[in-house]
Amino acid sequence: MSAPHDRRRPFAILVTHGALGAELVKTAESILGVQTEVYTLSNRGLGGDDLVGTIQERVRSVPAERPIVLFTDLAAGSCGIASRRASWGDRDVRRITGINLPMLLEFFHYRDTLPLDELMARLETKGRAGIALS
Repeated sequence: MSAPHDRRRPFAILVTHGALGAELVKTAESILGVQTEVYTLSNRGLGGDDLVGTIQERVRSVPAERPIVLFTDLAAGSCGIASRRASWGDRDVRRITGINLPMLLEFFHYRDTLPLDELMARLETKGRAGIALS
């Protein structure tokens, strides 16, 4: 059963190379169940300007009062660069780079209960903790 929808519940937009974003969401859903208010965008077949435009269009499709967490895979890749070039006026869009499965699971698990600033810090911590040498 999903949590009640608070108007401040953040949407997720994953901007990744190829099918990475879609596969991360699919895998997270196999663990947590179906998730809503999440979009995936691939850079496949898009040049830099087209990717920027696609990101901006997706951001505009989210209700204006709702915050957005925009996940990208690589800071220096086309997805990260396009997300930094995109503009969205006074919209509350937070960017986080280096998405991994632990980070996405944490987002879905806590987006209904934590304030956005606290959630962002937790995502960074969980994403880093998901990397271990053994």
